[in-house]
Amino acid sequence: MPIRSDAPNGPRPVTTPTTSTPTPPAASTPAAAPDAGWKPKSNDQVLFVAMNNSEAHRSTFESDTMKARGVNVAVIKDAAKDDTITTKDARGVATTHDLTTPEGAKSFALTLGLPGEQTQKIADVLLNAGSDARDELAQVAQVWAQAERGGQAPSRLVLSGHHVGYGVYGENNGHLDWPTVGKLAEAMPRGARTVEDLLIAGCYSGGQSFMDKYQAIFPNAKTLMAYDGSSPGASSGATAHQKGWEQATRGTREDIDRKIFEGMRKGENVTVWTKAHGFQDGRPPASLDDLRAQQQRGQGDFQAALSGQATIENPQTGAVRDFYSATQRLIQNPATPPAERAQLEGVRDQTIRLLFFPVVSKRFAEAYALKLDKGFQALGMPKPDFKSLTRAQALAAITQFETRLAATTPVPDAAAQLAPTLAAFKALDRSVIPDTWV
Repeated sequence: MPIRSDAPNGPRPVTTPTTSTPTPPAASTPAAAPDAGWKPKSNDQVLFVAMNNSEAHRSTFESDTMKARGVNVAVIKDAAKDDTITTKDARGVATTHDLTTPEGAKSFALTLGLPGEQTQKIADVLLNAGSDARDELAQVAQVWAQAERGGQAPSRLVLSGHHVGYGVYGENNGHLDWPTVGKLAEAMPRGARTVEDLLIAGCYSGGQSFMDKYQAIFPNAKTLMAYDGSSPGASSGATAHQKGWEQATRGTREDIDRKIFEGMRKGENVTVWTKAHGFQDGRPPASLDDLRAQQQRGQGDFQAALSGQATIENPQTGAVRDFYSATQRLIQNPATPPAERAQLEGVRDQTIRLLFFPVVSKRFAEAYALKLDKGFQALGMPKPDFKSLTRAQALAAITQFETRLAATTPVPDAAAQLAPTLAAFKALDRSVIPDTWV
């Protein structure tokens, strides 16, 4: 529901690459057909979507560094209030739109000045997007609307944040998942077709199957850059990578050389796809059988850590991290059968949560504090301090709960309600451990 205000107290609209934004036409104004008299034009402007907003991994540090070098950058970041966006009309009157409601999503989409059917499509995409990602998507829509109205939008796009496989997200922010990005691209085809150079600054985002996905979303792409492995953090190498990418994609080039990143931290994990030379990851082609064998070699280490028999000293290195990388590469191989890929995605999701179990356990204890209190109390048991428990200790505490529950008749409601939550936590399931916790 839009909230009107004469004072601009809400989050500021995204700063676009132009010096001023003309008042958009009325929503009923008919638009030209997508190819009638309009073509995307190469430019050196960058649209930078900064999904990560934690102190340890702040994506805006990367965009600020790029701007400090004189690059024309439009920055999109998390709104002060989740899933809202504030716009101003021609009189300067501010309206805050609640993008979680049909009315708020539609009232914002109407400000873009696009035809009615397209306006509704954009509103539907925003409404159905994940929690706390709607504000970033709406800001992208604002920028792309320039192209939809016959102008131009930035031809270079950076999506910066964490990545496991479903999209780019922030530790304290929402999840910009690939299906939703694809739907916004379908609703705003000129905006999507403007993108010529794409950088995904997130881990495990650069396999062949992902590159195929990006090409489908952005059909005019000339270069794609991502990571077949972990990517450098905002303060540990990302800015150097992005400097190399920005310089290499200026003008109308259709190629980017991986050698630019040699010697840089995690430069070996850079993958590129270019219109001139196709997919390159710096490795000789591996057969599906080879990838399976690599992944299977790590099964024992993974199972030992999963069961609590072995500990993970460093989430970034070691046998379980190697197993995670091998699983990711097998998932991203185009030859992997869909059924096998689906099974591997479940293993991948477990493994990343296992690698960061101390963080996950702490967040679990905080998010489910009341439910844990009631459930354990209902069985006359002290609540374990999941914030400080090791994997082995957490599994033991859950087993004790399950044993007591099985021996209790009748089963207390609070304990019965907690049981499936503990089982899901034990299995490191996405249903209780969202991606944004890792």
